[in-house]
Amino acid sequence: MQRNKLFQSEQVRYIDNFTIEAESINSIDLMERAARNLLRYIEKRTNIYSSSFIIVSGTGNNGGDGLAIARMLLELNVKVKVIFCRFSDNISKDCKTNLERLSSLAPDILDIYSDSENIHIDKDYIIIDCLFGSGLGRPVSGEFGKIIDKINISGNYVISIDMPSGLFGEDNSGNNGKIVNADTTLTIQFPPVSSMFPENYKYYGELVVVPIGLSEEAIEQTETNYYVTDINYVKSKIKKRKRFDHKGTYGHAFIISGSYGKGGAAVLCSKACIKSGAGLVTTHVPAKLTDILQVSVPEVMLEIDKDEKMFTSINNITTVNNNYTSVGIGPGLGQNDITKNAVLEFLKNNDLPVVVDADAINILAAASDFKEFLKYGTILTPHPKEFERLFGKFENTWNKLEFMRDLSQRTGVIIILKGGITLISLPDGRVFFNTGGNPGMATAGSGDVLTGIITSFLAQGYKPEDSAVMGVFIHSFAGDLAKDKYGLNAMTASDIINKLHKVFVNIE
Repeated sequence: MQRNKLFQSEQVRYIDNFTIEAESINSIDLMERAARNLLRYIEKRTNIYSSSFIIVSGTGNNGGDGLAIARMLLELNVKVKVIFCRFSDNISKDCKTNLERLSSLAPDILDIYSDSENIHIDKDYIIIDCLFGSGLGRPVSGEFGKIIDKINISGNYVISIDMPSGLFGEDNSGNNGKIVNADTTLTIQFPPVSSMFPENYKYYGELVVVPIGLSEEAIEQTETNYYVTDINYVKSKIKKRKRFDHKGTYGHAFIISGSYGKGGAAVLCSKACIKSGAGLVTTHVPAKLTDILQVSVPEVMLEIDKDEKMFTSINNITTVNNNYTSVGIGPGLGQNDITKNAVLEFLKNNDLPVVVDADAINILAAASDFKEFLKYGTILTPHPKEFERLFGKFENTWNKLEFMRDLSQRTGVIIILKGGITLISLPDGRVFFNTGGNPGMATAGSGDVLTGIITSFLAQGYKPEDSAVMGVFIHSFAGDLAKDKYGLNAMTASDIINKLHKVFVNIE
């Protein structure tokens, strides 16, 4: 079963309903099961027996979850209060059932309000936010907006159930309403798509996925365009090496990188490439970088530019297309006018799978017709500012993501938008979210390492789509191992390379 799928809100509702029908259970029983699983995670993240809780519930199924959790906390003799916001006459069937159960069991802990004016949130209570879940379809204002304001200004620790109330599951471009700022979000079974976007991080806080046993058959059968990359997916793609393979079996990567003063980029990219399994690596560098490369990466062969300090041309494009199996271009090249022309000329005539990064991206962004230089399967690896130079500004990440999907489907270009969560759009319409990695990887040369890894996979004959997804995952995995050894502040791009061997031990 594919456990790395992400679903949109309406698909999650379908999977809920499928589970209810397949198990022949009532929806209230599934809600009860969800509440018990959520309570286990609340226990793990709080000192539950010495804490006090205020559960703020709405009138939908998310509110029903909160009422069930309140009853279960009461059974554990935990101090709990419930603020039930009945600001309208609409109430879901299961929420009503749980309201009646709690009213019958412990009416003294339940306060029902028809407006927000008299609602008071006691200090030193943990707030469990159960106002709205993923089914919300319009911005929150009015009385519900006022209670969200009270939650946000309380200063209390906030746990949101399913998702922070007021946030939409996917597209928040038109969402100008009030949104809860949670410290922790316990999301049910699947992370919401909107949790993958940097602008929503302040709302979700720590995101914890709580499984509740939804139907595996429904999950398998429900199609989606959204996936989270995990180690099992990468393991399923990695090729097993055979006894009589030789270096020619694993391809010959060609890297165009470096300029005078930026030789380190060529070193990092080349070293990452050879360290990720390419059989042979040749790096094109200006003449002044020859000694640096031969000492730093003795396993790599060199092609020497006719210029001492910058990239001006390759020796023979026919030789490149005939003798190599992939290309990585961009790290440390600079943007001299001669280099700009050389990069565009190379991309125009290159027939090999290619990764375009760093200065090569900026050179493309300055060309009015840059899309003409991007053949099917080209991999672009921009960080957010480079993405903006290429494609312009977007209102939010959802709009950016939809643009990426459309462009990849129309042109066959693969886009890797690097960030705290890296987005990868593929020509078949799929998007992968890479949630690994850490802020310590925001360091000089980290992107050069990624380019080398992806170029290596292309050289070995992996499809561009797999090279992109696997390369990003392996890069982030190595970054997390480096963080564990060196810490966020001290780790360097070289530390990421030095942990690649441990990553491959885990995935081979």
